[in-house]
Order: sequence, then C-alpha cells, then structure tokens
Amino acid sequence: GRKVILSDTVGFISDLPTQLVAAFRATLEEVLGADVILHVRDISADETEEQARDVEAILESLGVDPDVPKIEVWNKTDRLDPDSRAARETEAARNPDVAATSALTGAGLDDLTAAIEAHLANETTHETLQLRFADGKARAWLHEAHVVVAEDQVEGGWHIEVDWTGRQKAEYAKQAG
Repeated sequence: GRKVILSDTVGFISDLPTQLVAAFRATLEEVLGADVILHVRDISADETEEQARDVEAILESLGVDPDVPKIEVWNKTDRLDPDSRAARETEAARNPDVAATSALTGAGLDDLTAAIEAHLANETTHETLQLRFADGKARAWLHEAHVVVAEDQVEGGWHIEVDWTGRQKAEYAKQAG
C-alpha cells in the first residue's frame, strides 16, 4: 500500500524556440522535488543517444541534484528488430537503473515497477512526530506532501506517523522551522 505521486513533464524539447522552453520551465521544474526521476527514452529512435544527452543537460541546467536516483526507461522496444531488442534487453538487465520496456505490449513493466520500488524503499524512513495545535501549517504541509501514514489527535495536538525521504524531511524542516 505505498502511495506514489507520478508527474509527467513535457517530453523531448531539443531545438524548441527559447520562449517555448521558458513556458515549459515550470513544468520541468517539478523534477526538482522528485525522489526518483524516470527518464523515458524512445529507444527505437535513431537519435536516442543525442536526445538522452540533451535531457541530461536540461536536468543539469535546472539544478537537479545529481544524487537524485534516475532510472532510464528504454521504451518502444517493440519497434526494434529482434536482435537489437535482445541486445538492449541484455544491456538493461545488467544495469539496475535501466528498464527496457514496451508500453504497447507491457513488456518490462514489472521490472520497471520493481526498480522504482527498490529506489523508494531505500530512500524512505518511518518516523513519529508530535505536533501542537499551533503547528497547523506544518501538519498541512505533511498532508500535502502525502507522507502521513497515520494520525491521531491527542491532548494539545497530533501524533503523526510519516514515511518520508531525506529530501522531504529537509523540506519539512524548512517549512516548520
């Protein structure tokens, strides 16, 4: 029963006009708060490697923390010839941060789900917080961040159990500070 929020940002944006990239910037900046980044690639595209480099450059320009785990999703394996598909699938199987998939056929989606779960399990800790009634803003932040797993009202405030990442805990400390 883990709750996960997935946010889909704008796709490949190389060679877009500057003003259009600026318009997409707010959407792209959602990755700044991510606990895991899924970089979905069209692995069948001739320019897949160039596109991957462009995306990495954009993530860097946005200031994405290089320590945020990334999983490359090599999608559209169904479009590859059998030998290329087998080679890509073998290569992906050797790297825990790569999943070879086909959204069309469903191939590889179980491996992708397992990779996401593994990253989130490594990143999440369980803690218990005691908040006063005066800490309503902090309590609201916890709920908006979807980290609350249990909550009881007690004398003078709340007893709240959370599952959160180090990044969420640090953000909470800034908010509650």
